[in-house]
Parts: sequence; structure tokens; C-alpha cells
Amino acid sequence: MKIMITGINGAIGNVVANLMSKDHEVHGIDVIKSDRPNTTYIDLADSVDDVSKAFEGMDAVLHLAADPRHDPWIGWKELMRPNMIATANVYSAAHKTGVRRFIFGGSMRVVAGYESDEPYASIINGNYDGIDKNKIELIKGIGQDTRPNNEYATSKIFGENLGRYFHEFEDMEVLCVRIGSLKHGSDRPGHDSRSWVAFMSLRDAASYFKSCIEKKDVGYDILYAASDNDWKIYDTPYAYKYLNFQPADNAENYR
Repeated sequence: MKIMITGINGAIGNVVANLMSKDHEVHGIDVIKSDRPNTTYIDLADSVDDVSKAFEGMDAVLHLAADPRHDPWIGWKELMRPNMIATANVYSAAHKTGVRRFIFGGSMRVVAGYESDEPYASIINGNYDGIDKNKIELIKGIGQDTRPNNEYATSKIFGENLGRYFHEFEDMEVLCVRIGSLKHGSDRPGHDSRSWVAFMSLRDAASYFKSCIEKKDVGYDILYAASDNDWKIYDTPYAYKYLNFQPADNAENYR
């Protein structure tokens, strides 16, 4: 297959590209320069036509390019072009050029409002007393309302809704992946207690997105992406089963 990865020089894009290159022809788009072959350097928010030229002949697009900042002071001024206009251009270019499979890199933060409710709040804060981790009602993808906790999360909901539109009305296969927390430098959980729930190792991320690209019989779905951490509040087991994917790592290995 010919695979296009936007944001290919980012933390996730890089490891996915390295793994996918063993079995597929990988191309990329980024604004960050590197020596990686088959990579186009453009701003995705500039022109649908320019993006379309790069997408010609592709079988699948993995859209990871975005501004990942979700600090309280990051607002629409910073997020509009990289997270909304660029995402709309990428979907439109994929449809225009006949790309069949589209994987959208989203975020668990689109439902982070649930993290204020119990028992999720206690788990997120590392307070496990009296909680049976095997009896937690996990937060779902499709069928569960979004509850974004900032502008960044809301921009990712826009990408999920575009995916539903392009599937239902333009016959595209779309998987929206709500990604947990990745640490490019250390590749281990962070110092915050939320990391014990959301941690995803880079090797798990690479294998996970390879499974998304290679899965057969896709319609539209929303999946959660994290390593096989003991403490879960998001329904990652559904994604593991759906993708026939088994994570290699667990946050508890770093306690």
C-alpha cells in the first residue's frame, strides 16, 4: 500500500513511518525539514490543491499533523490554522484524490470532562482506595457524548465530525483515534498521575497505527489509544479487539 502520513517528522509520525516502511511505501508531509525520503514540505492550511497533488495515488492517509498544545493560554488564534483549516484541507484532498482509508489522530481530551466525575477523578489523581479496577465502567467512543476541556480538545472534535461526514456522505473509511499521552524524550509515563491511565509507548503507537491502516472492513469508528495500563477509564480494550492488536507495554512497569 501507499501510505501518506501528515506530521511525519513528529514523535508518532516518525515511529509509525519507520515501522510501516518495512511492508509499505510510505510518504509524508510536514513543515519540519528532515532527510526522510518521499516527504513534501508544505503548510497543510495553505491550499487544498497543493495537498491533493501530494495525495495522488495514495491508499491511506494518517493525519497526525497538528498543534498539540493544550495549555490554558493556547486559544483559537494558535489552533485555527493547524488544527482546523489544515484538517479540513486534508480530508478534502483525500476525498478529491480518491483515498479510501483515513485515520485521524485525535485526543482523549475530547472527553476529558468525564475525568471530573467519580470514580474517574480519583483514578486520574492516583487515589485507588476502594476501587476495583476490573469493575470500572469505561468511557466509550461512539455513543458517548464528547466533553472537551479546552480549545485544543474542541478542535479535535471538529476532526472527528468531519470524519463522520466523509464516511456517511462521501463513502470514505474513517477511524478517529483518541490518543493518550506520549513522551518523545523519555518514552515513559510522566510525573503526573494521569499518565498511569493515558500512557502510550512509542512502539505501541507504531504498531497500533499500523493495525489501523491494515485493518479490513472499516466503516467509521472512534477508538482509544494507550498502552495496556492496569488502570483504565477509557475503553482501550474495545480498540485492541477491533484492531486485533496487543500492546507490548504497561505504565505499571515504570512505577
